[in-house]
Amino acid sequence: MTGSVVPGASAAGCTTEGTSLASWDLTGSVLTIRNTAGLGIGSVITGISFDAIAGQTVSLSALQGPGVLYTTGGGANLPASLGWSVDFDFSPDKHPTSNGINAGESLAFDLSGVSLTDVRSGAFKFGVHIQALTGDRSEKLINMTPAVPEPESYAMVLAGVVIVGGVLRRRQLQP
Repeated sequence: MTGSVVPGASAAGCTTEGTSLASWDLTGSVLTIRNTAGLGIGSVITGISFDAIAGQTVSLSALQGPGVLYTTGGGANLPASLGWSVDFDFSPDKHPTSNGINAGESLAFDLSGVSLTDVRSGAFKFGVHIQALTGDRSEKLINMTPAVPEPESYAMVLAGVVIVGGVLRRRQLQP
């Protein structure tokens, strides 16, 4: 499963410039967060925070990307208006701009007790802090899961296909 990060609807001070600069994917129990900015763009992810429920844990994967050196603590410093209880925080070790997640780099986390359903429902969520944007700005963004269509949406599509099929059949039967 893959997704993007967006400003939190209730997160005062979160903007949209960085939304195309970060992405994530969940493969098994490994969550990978990427800085998708093109090379030469100075953006850097300098903090990641997780809001988990009981029984869920997050740890740094042993396989950190080249140039990325993260440690526990720090985090994304997400706005209180989100109402999150931040359970796990990670930030670059010592030099955020050189050890953070720069353009084209990624960082992996090992998750325990986290299911795809937890990510989709918001029972497990994370936020990132992106710095060095245009005008020396920074942003705080939260994960957004891809929309899963409701059963009613499937029913409407099926009904439309049946109606169109019926109209086409009727036209073929007319002399």
